[in-house]
Amino acid sequence: MHTRQVILLLACFLSVTAYSEPANEGRAQVVFATAKASVVQIRTLLKGSKSQNSTGSGFYVSDDGLLITNYHVVSSHALEPNIYEMEYVASNGERGGLTLLAIDVLHDLALLQRKGSHLPYLRFQANPLERGEKLFSLGDPNDLGQVIVEGVNNGLQEHSFYDTLHFTGAINPGMSGGPVVSKSGELVGINVATMGESRGFLVPAQYARELLARWRATPVVAAEFQPEITRQMKQHSSALVERLTRKSLPVQMDAGYTVPDAADPYIRCWASKSDKEKLFFSVRSYNCSGNSNVYVGQGINMGSVFYESLLYQSDVLDSFRFGRLLQKAYGSHEDFNADIKHFTKFSCTDSTLNLNGMPAKAALCLRAYRKYLGMYDIDLRVVSLREGKQALVTKLNLDGVAYEDGMRMVRHYMEALKWND
Repeated sequence: MHTRQVILLLACFLSVTAYSEPANEGRAQVVFATAKASVVQIRTLLKGSKSQNSTGSGFYVSDDGLLITNYHVVSSHALEPNIYEMEYVASNGERGGLTLLAIDVLHDLALLQRKGSHLPYLRFQANPLERGEKLFSLGDPNDLGQVIVEGVNNGLQEHSFYDTLHFTGAINPGMSGGPVVSKSGELVGINVATMGESRGFLVPAQYARELLARWRATPVVAAEFQPEITRQMKQHSSALVERLTRKSLPVQMDAGYTVPDAADPYIRCWASKSDKEKLFFSVRSYNCSGNSNVYVGQGINMGSVFYESLLYQSDVLDSFRFGRLLQKAYGSHEDFNADIKHFTKFSCTDSTLNLNGMPAKAALCLRAYRKYLGMYDIDLRVVSLREGKQALVTKLNLDGVAYEDGMRMVRHYMEALKWND
């Protein structure tokens, strides 16, 4: 090949590269310029003082002022509308009041409205989202002004009770409720949580579309949202316990005992062993928890599940000292501290029973939610009463479940406990 031909081919390659790279590099600028007018900061304010209680982000989904944000961004207003109010702040500095129309606590979404017409809004993407697709998150981090963050869709988060998208991009506080769009500027998700500097989670846009459709079908502005929150949390309680009890709990067999193991993909279990040589005993532990809790308000997370089994063994301690060790691990009713604003005090009952052929002592404690009728926190503790130097202490904690669901789970859990002769 002649030198002149080589030079021409190289020139063509460089011209293609020079043409394509700026198009890719400039995509964030194009998306930001197109979408920024559709995004606002959302602030909850202490009534009468105009001092902010919380800040987040939101975006228009219609030209008549309907907005989507996270429920947790406006939860203080939803729970105490006589104390807190809301306002939006647009990218051009315009601000005004907001009305809360509807909530989806389970997916952390809220639908709001401002006065106005012919407003720029985001459209929902119709095509399925591809794993590895480049996405752009918008919002107002830490009250610093509107930004755009580039990231990648990594598909649905594993071990999550409800669908959330794993986004490898920096979502910071204050961006909650902001939109995440594709390279074409269409809505694919909503910022909801962050984990580290470059890991975030998104609510899939389909849940925002469904919330909008439900409200449009019945466009009623609720006077208060507590009854709706209670209804949704009972729905969550039912779904949670159904998934846990639809089949026998998987079990671990260790040190002569059968104890519950991971009951569902959203439940994760961890194991460890601790040798207390100076105290003359060892403990093998299994603890399991589920990513199923739902934020309702400050100090209130409902719908969570946790269980733990501690297997004690000693060849040195006498029966009296071994019994004292188990008593300490079992705990007492005084361990519970009641938050009297949100909960009643725990009420406990103790019983001695034959648990699948194993003598055991059990304590069942419940406390009720003051504002969410029919919802309870439940704590079960069981200790084996076998003779010898091996013992089991196991605990089940359920937060924010309906009474019938909780009792169903307690029975199901106890059925999995067994001593293997």
